[in-house]
Amino acid sequence: MPMAVMEVMVGRELITRGKLPGYRYSPGVVVGDTAYLAGHFGVDTDGKLIAEDIASQGRQALANVRATLKAAGMTLEDVVSMRVWLTTYDDMPAFDEVYGAFYPVDPPARTAFMVERLPLGAAVELDAIAVRDSSEVKARLA
Repeated sequence: MPMAVMEVMVGRELITRGKLPGYRYSPGVVVGDTAYLAGHFGVDTDGKLIAEDIASQGRQALANVRATLKAAGMTLEDVVSMRVWLTTYDDMPAFDEVYGAFYPVDPPARTAFMVERLPLGAAVELDAIAVRDSSEVKARLA
């Protein structure tokens, strides 16, 4: 039997797609029209880092965010805020280039943090907040 993508729990839906083995967390939680995504890494379906370089990890982490959002019926365009956690500021230009490919125009609000270490030995971790139909909000602000 395939693993559930979402599980309903008292006014919230837990997104289980992409859960890393051995960790006690939900990859995302949906409340109403808002999705709160936990940290996403540049890992494959087995939870293994796909490469050491920031561009590959960043590309895969963003793809994993996109897949988690899809499980909630959302897209990257619904993201209103994203936090980026890097282990060195030197990686920011390369990550920014990858990020720009996913968000060529109108990117969400973003905050970047530099930390000493990340789980799994990752170079980047992303978390996000998405609001269903945020395109309507964008149209009003334009």
